[in-house]
Amino acid sequence: MAKEKKKRGFLSKLGFKSKDDKLAQEAAEKAAQQQLVDAQMAARMAAINAAALKSAREQDESSAGISEEETARIEAEEKRAAEIQAAKDVARAKQLAEERERKAEQDRLDAEAEAKRIEDAKARAAEAERQAAQDAARKELEAKARAQEEARLKAEAQAELERIAKDDAAQAQALKAQQEAEAKARARAEAERAAEEARLEREAKAAAQKAEAERIEAERRAAEKLQETRLRNEAIEAEKRAEAAAHRAKIEAEEREKEEARLAEIRAKNPQPEIDPTAEGGFFTRITTGLSKSTNKMSDSVSAVFTKRKLDDEALEELEDILIASDLGTGPAMKVTAALSKDKFDKQITDMEVKIALADVISEILTPLEKPLRLTGAKPEIMLFVGVNGSGKTTTLGKIAKRYTDEGKKVMLCAGDTFRAAAVEQLTVWGERASAPVIAGKPGADAAGLVYDAIERAREDNVDILMIDTAGRLQNRTELMDELSKVVRVIKKQDETAPHHSILVLDATVGQNALMQTEAFQNTAGVTGIIMTKLDGTAKGGVLVALSDKYKLPIHAIGIGERIEDLENFSAPVFAAAISGVASAVLEG
Repeated sequence: MAKEKKKRGFLSKLGFKSKDDKLAQEAAEKAAQQQLVDAQMAARMAAINAAALKSAREQDESSAGISEEETARIEAEEKRAAEIQAAKDVARAKQLAEERERKAEQDRLDAEAEAKRIEDAKARAAEAERQAAQDAARKELEAKARAQEEARLKAEAQAELERIAKDDAAQAQALKAQQEAEAKARARAEAERAAEEARLEREAKAAAQKAEAERIEAERRAAEKLQETRLRNEAIEAEKRAEAAAHRAKIEAEEREKEEARLAEIRAKNPQPEIDPTAEGGFFTRITTGLSKSTNKMSDSVSAVFTKRKLDDEALEELEDILIASDLGTGPAMKVTAALSKDKFDKQITDMEVKIALADVISEILTPLEKPLRLTGAKPEIMLFVGVNGSGKTTTLGKIAKRYTDEGKKVMLCAGDTFRAAAVEQLTVWGERASAPVIAGKPGADAAGLVYDAIERAREDNVDILMIDTAGRLQNRTELMDELSKVVRVIKKQDETAPHHSILVLDATVGQNALMQTEAFQNTAGVTGIIMTKLDGTAKGGVLVALSDKYKLPIHAIGIGERIEDLENFSAPVFAAAISGVASAVLEG
């Protein structure tokens, strides 16, 4: 900066003007010229304004007849007004000139800044080029140095490799000699060890033979002693078992006599005709006849497919379709086809062989679930009956109540279906048949409260069995299932082990819908067993097999008619023979 000022002072003394001085002089000259123009413009504007005012005044005078004195006065006023307006115009012109001067100064400063920026950019570019040249030279030197270093290292590495190769050759030769010596030493040691092992083996064999002889002798003596002890203990145990068996036989005989006497007394009070299950109208015949609709549909289809036919993949697939269409379910159907294909595949097969295989599979599935209704010994024994509307729940409850009262049990019924007046009336009729009191409330009463009262009453009256009927509920009605949950909670508050039986009554005519019902009531009421009704009125009896294969719930009984004796304890072999068509063939034969 000082150098620049010194340079400018020197040029000024020589009569030269700097760039800034020239620009300042030009700006001053422009401002003076502008000022002269503005003054001339102001004078012209004042003259124009005065002329305009005079013209307007003359027009007004000619029209209004104004006097000369008035006219002179007005001209003087107009002149003053024109001078005032001219002064304002001059001031405005001066303001505009100042603004233009400021703009010109700003433009000059902007131009100087742009020139300075360009000079700086050129300087930076020159510096960058210089730096790039220096970097290129430095990199070239570094590359040469690296090349020299790499050449040196390569030479040293080659020399080291040659040295190592010589050392390795010498070591390999020494190692070979050492290995040969060691191999000879090992061979001698192996020969010596083999000789020692042979000697030790001979000695060990002799010792083992001696020890084996001693062991055999010791075992013989121990066996003789153990045999003597076992025979003595067996004699003692046999004597004890004989005494226990005699005592048990005596107790059983006494209990049997008491039970026979009790049953004889019951039969004397309630004489029942004897039923021969093998005779016409017996259980076997009744269940076979009752399941005829389910049997005939499936049996006819099987006979149509397997009349003098070889068992191939197509036949197995047709059989599987028939069984699934008969509501037996996919799992049981696949078990039947698997059992047949195992022994009969690609052989001639009759429809009876297919039916027998079907009966075997059904019996295998159902036999573990065959469980007649047994009392637990609780008092009162609480039985809860659940199911949808029309499943035969109330009728089934009444039949079981009649059976228990005939056996001498004290039974009480609770009409928990408070939503349907006909249900109370129906249960009352069954209560009269079974000689059992019925606890009922008003229509629409709280079912859970009624159940609570019934349990209290059963305890007071020393009742053996309390059987609770519930309102029929569709499994997809959440609010009704919630009411059933409330009933179950009330029962558990009275007795945490109850209900001792939660029995789901299913209508066989609903087919596969029974699976959904079972799942819903299992989740809500904790089902402990199943009774399936109306098997005589449907071709969908096979659903009991599908149901059992999926849920594995005990099956207490099945209903094959309206009469009390038509509610039978469930027998898996008989049901399997009936539903498969084997029973029909036996009866026809």
